[in-house]
Amino acid sequence: MSGNVNNPRLWEGADLWTAPVATALPAALDDDMSTVPAWKAVGLLSEDGASEARDEDSTDFYAWGGKLIRTKRSKHKRSITVTCLEDNLTVFGLVNPGSTVVTAAGTNTRTVKIPKSDKRSFVLELRDGDITRRRHIPAGEVTAVGEVKLSEADMQAFDLTITLYPSSDDVLYVDYDNDAGNAAA
Repeated sequence: MSGNVNNPRLWEGADLWTAPVATALPAALDDDMSTVPAWKAVGLLSEDGASEARDEDSTDFYAWGGKLIRTKRSKHKRSITVTCLEDNLTVFGLVNPGSTVVTAAGTNTRTVKIPKSDKRSFVLELRDGDITRRRHIPAGEVTAVGEVKLSEADMQAFDLTITLYPSSDDVLYVDYDNDAGNAAA
């Protein structure tokens, strides 16, 4: 049997962080994200984890006789979906960009407005034992929020779809990890 049994990953823990676009990351991978105050954690995430989706158009070109000779790819889109379990100020801001919360005399007043575009940076930090992977998304935006149930039978949760925007040199995200199995030669 070929392969290395140490290479498969089971991400047993994760955090999602957000900050204004162009916010610096902590200096080292083992530095906690909170060492840079602009990074805010969304809090507890669903045990279902995060999922990454890809969408793009492709056009196939054929030679006479039906032989495929080329495929043109365009309109590439990448997104990450995660379910936030906490109802906190960070999640409120992602779900309702442009809305406000004011606290006076022990009462929080949430004024929810029609969402406006709110590009942000994100970090999805994953852990498998001593292995940490920090996926830095320099520019993204919450572009979809799933149905939020308000009941006694279901826990309130916020399904967020984050659309990734490429940089001028086509970078969608950068992964940083301390996984020796992924080390470049």
